[in-house]
Amino acid sequence: MERYRLKNIIILILVLVNAFLLASLSIRKSAEQDAFRRTAEQLVTLFAADGMDLDIYAISRDTPPEAQALTRDTALEAQAAAYLLGDTPAESDQGGGIYEYKAAAGTVLFRSSGSFEAAGTLGQGDPEAFCQEFCETFSYAEPKFQLEDGSGTAATYFLYNGFPVFNCTATFTIEDDVVTSATGILLPSTGTLTASQQTPLSAAGALIAFQRMRQEAVAVVSAVVGTHLCYELQTSSAPMMLVPAWRVATDTTDYYVNCQSGAITAGA
Repeated sequence: MERYRLKNIIILILVLVNAFLLASLSIRKSAEQDAFRRTAEQLVTLFAADGMDLDIYAISRDTPPEAQALTRDTALEAQAAAYLLGDTPAESDQGGGIYEYKAAAGTVLFRSSGSFEAAGTLGQGDPEAFCQEFCETFSYAEPKFQLEDGSGTAATYFLYNGFPVFNCTATFTIEDDVVTSATGILLPSTGTLTASQQTPLSAAGALIAFQRMRQEAVAVVSAVVGTHLCYELQTSSAPMMLVPAWRVATDTTDYYVNCQSGAITAGA
């Protein structure tokens, strides 16, 4: 009987502890939501005073991802070259981090920064399908075509773990229904997490940095319509780095705020 009573007491204690933890978590979450709402309302007021509309729902609550250190993947480059040339190309090291791939269809050059240049008769058949399949295979977004009478371009950008890399693009040139060139940057599919010494900017922090920039640069913006996470590619030092950034979408153009440095880049 004593053992049964002791067992019930232990169960009751565990239930009370769990209830306390759940209550604490609920209070903490409620406090975070209240703090976010107050910050968002203050931002809306601040932007309105500066002549800009800011929808409170345009302020993201997402947390920026960790930065990534990237190591060059020559096997991936060779695979991409084979796809572009439609054959198993001959590979040669040109020095200075440049690899050349040659086949009957043309030539592809890859540099240590991930940039590539391809020229020749690339792909067979439908050029739009060729570009779309390349993007699906090598982690690019759906390409946007600008074609007239079978000639024009297709443009896209790289996706890393589902996040856009805003300054990592690729462009295909199409002439008379044939892809004749491709240029851009191809990144490895995996990297190494790199922790930062400082807390990355939240969407609210990025908006404050953007608002200051607008005042100093007198940028023509009347409304902010969204904030979205992305990556910025940095190739100035080895290894290459992907640093989290915020895309501040406005009624005129997009602006990109580096989550670590706060530096702002205007979109094309």
